[in-house]
Amino acid sequence: MARFRRSFALATGAVSLAGLGLVPVAVTSSAATAGSAGGWCSAGAHTLSSYGSRLYPETGNGGYTSLHTSVHMVYDAAANTFLAGNHVALTDQARQCLTSFSLDFERSSANTADGPHLTVSAVTVNGRPAAFTFAQPTYPGDPHGPSDPNPLAHEASQTNPVGGPEHNPLPPACTPELNGSQGADALDGTQCPANKLVITPSAPIGDGARFTVAVSYTGKPGVHNDGDGSTEGWFAATGGSFVTTEPVGTEDWMPLNDYPAAKPSYDFYDTTNAGKTALANGQLKSVTKQGPSGQFPAGSVTYHWSSGAPVASYLVEDSVGNYALTSRRASDGLTYYEAQDTSISAKQQAANQAIMNQQQDITDFESQYNGPFPFASDGVAVGTPPASFEEEMQTMITFAGGQVDLDTLYHENMHQWWGDHVTEAGYNMTFYKEGLATLAEYLYAARTAQTKAGGPGTAAGRKAFTASLVAQFNKTYAKTGSFWSVAPSNPTAASLFDDSNTYDRPGAAYIALWQILGTARFTQVLQVIQREYGGRAITEPELEAAFQRGLPSQSGTCHAELSQFFTQWFDTAYPTSAGAKQPTITGPGLSGAGFSC
Repeated sequence: MARFRRSFALATGAVSLAGLGLVPVAVTSSAATAGSAGGWCSAGAHTLSSYGSRLYPETGNGGYTSLHTSVHMVYDAAANTFLAGNHVALTDQARQCLTSFSLDFERSSANTADGPHLTVSAVTVNGRPAAFTFAQPTYPGDPHGPSDPNPLAHEASQTNPVGGPEHNPLPPACTPELNGSQGADALDGTQCPANKLVITPSAPIGDGARFTVAVSYTGKPGVHNDGDGSTEGWFAATGGSFVTTEPVGTEDWMPLNDYPAAKPSYDFYDTTNAGKTALANGQLKSVTKQGPSGQFPAGSVTYHWSSGAPVASYLVEDSVGNYALTSRRASDGLTYYEAQDTSISAKQQAANQAIMNQQQDITDFESQYNGPFPFASDGVAVGTPPASFEEEMQTMITFAGGQVDLDTLYHENMHQWWGDHVTEAGYNMTFYKEGLATLAEYLYAARTAQTKAGGPGTAAGRKAFTASLVAQFNKTYAKTGSFWSVAPSNPTAASLFDDSNTYDRPGAAYIALWQILGTARFTQVLQVIQREYGGRAITEPELEAAFQRGLPSQSGTCHAELSQFFTQWFDTAYPTSAGAKQPTITGPGLSGAGFSC
C-alpha cells in the first residue's frame, strides 16, 4: 500500500497488548454436541485474533481452513447493484467437528453514506439449506462467544482495555469505524455492528471434512470506515466500481474469512452489462457474451478470472466498469495486464501507459533481490475514484484518482513478493511488508543514482548505489520528536498506516540489515523466506529467525545483538519525554552505534 494512504491518520497513545496471532479462541460451551463419530462438536471461533488484540480483533473465523472461493457476481454496473443470482461459494476444510461456523460480512454501515446496503437471501452448506443469523463480535477469548449477554463484551475501542479499566476492563471486541471528522477515541465504548454471519448447517460438519458454503445476496456494495477515519472497499465509479480494500474492506462486498492469513485460491465469474470490463486476480480465462435478458436488456458479458495462487483477504480484486484492458506475454514469461478507466483524459492515459510499460523492468529488477516473480501474471488497474491510497492487489495493482507514478509502482510491485506471496500473520505485522515495499522505493532512488554514476557494471555506479541507501538511512535516523514514539509492531488502528512506524522506520531497518549481513547474505535471506513461506503467512519471530540465520557470524554474542536490534527497531516505543530517543544499534557505515559483530 502506498505510504500516503493515511496522511490524516489520527494520533493516539501506544498501549501494550498481547501480540496478534492465528490462535482460535474459546467458544460457547453450550453449543457443544455429540458428533456422529462419537466425538464432540462445537461452534468455530469467531475471530482469528488472540486475547487482548486491538487491531481489528473482530475479523477472521476459526474452526476451518479456507481453501478456495468462487465468486459468481451478477452486477448491474450502471446501478452499482448486485442482482439475483449473485453469490459466493467458499470451499473450506474443518479443523474440528463444527456445529456452526462464521464469515465476516458488513451488510450495512451506519457511519458512512457510501457504505454497503446488502441483503442475504439464502445460505447452503454442501447444497443443503442452512440456518443463518448475524451476530455482534465479542472480544477474542470470550468464553460465551457472540451470545455473551454482557454489553461490555461487544464494545469498540482503539485501546486495551476499552477506555481504560475504569470504564471496561475487557479487551475491545472490534475497532471503531471512524469518519474523517472524528477523533481516534470518538466511538470508544460504542457497540460493535453485527458483522458476523453465523451459519448452522443441517448436520454437524466432521473434523477434517471439506465443505462448501454458498451465500446468495443482493444490493449495493460499499466502503468501510477504518479506525483512522479513511475509507476502503468497493468505491462506486462512473459506470461501475473500483475495488481497493486494505485492511478489511473486502467484507463490504462479499462474505469471507476476513483475516490476512486466510488465503484461499479464487475463481471469479463476473456477469455484468454488455460493454463493461471486469478486472480480478490471476489470469483471464474467458470472456463470454450473452444476449438480452430480463436483468440485462441490452445483453451481458461474463469474465472468468482465475488465481490458482492463494490470495490474502485484503488483496482480493474485482473491479467492474469502463476499463480498457490489454494484455501481453512478456519476454520474462509473465503475462502483463494493463487497464485504465476510459474517462481518464487521453493525455493522462498516455502518461500512465508510459509508466505501466516499465512494470516488466521493475519486476526483473526486484527479482534480483527477491528471487523469481511468484505469480504467472502481473498488472495495473487505474481507476478514477479519489480513494485515499494505492494498493498491491495481488497481480492487479490499483491506482486511484486516474494517475500512476513510478515511485509507487516500485513500492506496490515489491508487495507482490512481500504481503502478497508471503503475507503478514496478523495486522500488527503490517510494518514487515510495508517496510520492504518502502525499501523498494529506496532501491529505485539508488538505481537512479547508480545509472547516473555510470551504471551497475561500474565501480562508480556501485558506490553511488550504496551511498544512496546510506544517505536515505541517515536521513531517516536523524528524525526527531514523535517519529519514534510508536513501535511498528504495536500500533493502534488509528496509527496502523502512519508513515513513521509502518513505512519509514521499518524501511530504514532493512537498510541496516543489508549493511549488517552484506548484499549477498541479505538477498539470500529474502529468497529463502520466499521459498519457505510463499503462499502462506509469516510471524515476526519467523521473520527475525530467518535474518538470524543469515548473520556472517553465528556466535551467541552476534545473535544476541541482532535480537536487540529487532527489539529496538520493531518493538520499542521511544517517548519524547525521557529516556532513549531512538534505536542505537544500526549497521556498519551508518549513523548510530553500528553493529559490533
